[in-house]
Amino acid sequence: MDKRTKTPTQRDANLTLHQIYKKFKGGHVLRYHTRPELADGQNVAAHSWRAMVILHTLWPDISKNALLHMMYHDVAEGEVGDIPATTKWKYTEFAQMLESLEQEYETSLGIGKNCVTVTVDEKHLCNMADKLELVMHCYRLMQRGNSLARDVYQKGRRYLIENYQDHKEFIKVEEVLNELTHPEQLETSLDPILQKLHQL
Repeated sequence: MDKRTKTPTQRDANLTLHQIYKKFKGGHVLRYHTRPELADGQNVAAHSWRAMVILHTLWPDISKNALLHMMYHDVAEGEVGDIPATTKWKYTEFAQMLESLEQEYETSLGIGKNCVTVTVDEKHLCNMADKLELVMHCYRLMQRGNSLARDVYQKGRRYLIENYQDHKEFIKVEEVLNELTHPEQLETSLDPILQKLHQL
């Protein structure tokens, strides 16, 4: 046999390595590229890990599939880029096309809704965790004096309240939001624990 001919096992190993690389690549995508003043070096991997921490902390009995969904929810950005949610809301036809591309890419990696089943309610919990991470990221920036993060912080809070205030599990998110001091009070009313939040 030609030494250059790969065995089935070698081909499988090569495919596995290729999939790992593509999943890793998604984690390297930098967030907030249209708002660079908010990035603070955060990439998809950091955001996804923090969102998973929020998800598991608020709902410790969350399913494995929901955690997988949270871990991989932005991996396709390694292929199509990080398109801001506001852009997708504004251009609905573009958003639909983008969703189709992302699903195709995710399926090729064995992730996404075609491969990992999550319930509608679990998707809501994941979305709450995702947006709460954004809120906490912007809050940390404001703690460090970056007032340019205030509008995104406020939009994130408003999104959560407007979309989930009637959800039976929103109370846990609301408790976290209530612990975050209003931006105008940051300098005077932070307790020692919240003062250290920027170190996390």
